Amino acid sequence: MTDLLLSDSGGPRRWDLLALGDPCADLVVAAEEPPRSGEKVLGRSLGVFAGGAETNVACAASRLGRRSAVYGRVGADAHGILLRESLQRFGVDTEFLTVEPEIACVSVIVIVTRAGERAIIYVPMPPRLHQLDVLTSAVRQSRIAYLMPYSVDELTLVSRVARENDVLVAIDIEAAVAPNPAEMSKRIALADIVFFNESGFAAGTGEVPTQASMTRLLSAGPRIVVVTRGAAGAAAVDDSGFAEHQAFDGPVVDTTGAGDTFNAAFLAATLEGQNRPSAVRFGCAAASCTVAAVGARGNLPDRQTVTTIITCADEPR
Repeated sequence: MTDLLLSDSGGPRRWDLLALGDPCADLVVAAEEPPRSGEKVLGRSLGVFAGGAETNVACAASRLGRRSAVYGRVGADAHGILLRESLQRFGVDTEFLTVEPEIACVSVIVIVTRAGERAIIYVPMPPRLHQLDVLTSAVRQSRIAYLMPYSVDELTLVSRVARENDVLVAIDIEAAVAPNPAEMSKRIALADIVFFNESGFAAGTGEVPTQASMTRLLSAGPRIVVVTRGAAGAAAVDDSGFAEHQAFDGPVVDTTGAGDTFNAAFLAATLEGQNRPSAVRFGCAAASCTVAAVGARGNLPDRQTVTTIITCADEPR
């Protein structure tokens, strides 16, 4: 696996990671708890931030020194300006980010509780009709194509284009993406690297993430299966074995985007040849920075920061 990740089959690639997805405007609100059905709660605005799971990963990877690009859409509104500027500020290539003049940007309402946990309402753009030549041009210039596969048809297309061009496919599965084992199985068969959060793994498998339950998924097609577990850290498995690491200590202000930062850092570490335990540790260390600030990109770490966190944790006390 590592040899494939490190190879430049067909010549050098322009980007290490291509994030396929529409950027989101995150409207973040603080509240004691999210409201239940029929209930109203008092909250306060924490601001509007640039977000979107796939583009968060691109920004985090770029911050860690990996060349990243985004393939997606924004609307021609104030949120679109915010989203484009954020990507450019983090050094993410926006050549394949198009502006849709008559469609509003994706928006997300994020409710952050006192404990730093969050509830999310996601309002997407209409489905995209891909131009095959444009999609192929973007994918073939990348080493990894990363997406959250709400649409199996879209994932099937991206996976076909990627495999025709020796590009790895990484996907992120949440419960909203694949709410049952049948939907989960369709998706992981089309990917090389599969990320789950705990609720996504439970919905997709009916099990808790253990070495045995994660290892069983490898027979369905992916080469690496990774599960982020919140305060419990993360775990990964491939044909070389199982690795896990606890979350790093530190303040928790807002968990929005922590999984995205982990995924970006895990991929960055894997691309540079770190073994699986080191990649999981690197991802957990990076995610500990994101949860310490409001917003998915409020505190994305650079490589030196992550290295320092790991070094300090390894020092005897």
